[in-house]
Amino acid sequence: MVNLFLLPFLISLRSTDQFIFEDSLFPYAFENVLRYITDHFDEVDVQKVILELRSLAVDQSKTDSNVRIIRTEKLECIEDVTYNVRYWIKLDKKFTPMKTLQGLIWEEAYERGDVKGHVYPDVLPVLEKLNVPIFIYSSGSVHAQKLLFSHSINGDMTKIISGYFDTNIGLKGDSDSYLKICKAIKMNPTDVLFLTDVEAEARAARISGLQSKIIVRNGNAPLSDDAKRDFDAIELLDAIL
Repeated sequence: MVNLFLLPFLISLRSTDQFIFEDSLFPYAFENVLRYITDHFDEVDVQKVILELRSLAVDQSKTDSNVRIIRTEKLECIEDVTYNVRYWIKLDKKFTPMKTLQGLIWEEAYERGDVKGHVYPDVLPVLEKLNVPIFIYSSGSVHAQKLLFSHSINGDMTKIISGYFDTNIGLKGDSDSYLKICKAIKMNPTDVLFLTDVEAEARAARISGLQSKIIVRNGNAPLSDDAKRDFDAIELLDAIL
């Protein structure tokens, strides 16, 4: 899911429908990983991500016997990478090298017109009215974020986005991640409003000193009683205007 940051307040929100990932982008990557790696195997970006996936596989295989060690011979390497990536997609893993490869696959898909980036209709009008710098924080790679917003159903939205963060800064459920982001954008955490659809992320941000609200979208898991008690909830982004 993609999150937005707005300054002088930092707002993280679900701007894109989770089902565009679950019903379109993730299945596209799942189905096309073998073809993509085969077609682009010798390219620098693909070789780099294969090295990262090989290292990740060694680490993950220590605790998960289903993970394959990626062999070095080309055909075997392609087979092992394909197996691991598909396995991790099924488990909804957020490993950075896997996300990088998905981003490369999606880039080709966007350029071919196979997919478009979905953005909720209330998002762009509000962002334009706020007229503040916007930063994105997502479990998806920075590359994938840029692709989505440059190929959105509203056209190229990157002109209103100032920067991007992904799991290289830290996991979204880790409170330290929000401190690192605030440091990177030179904001005091207490001056930041964080808006998300995930209770655990709202709590992690609050632990770091940020203000937190929860945005409720169709298809989200119901809020717990604790979340309803501890956080303000909004249904449309224009509630912050």
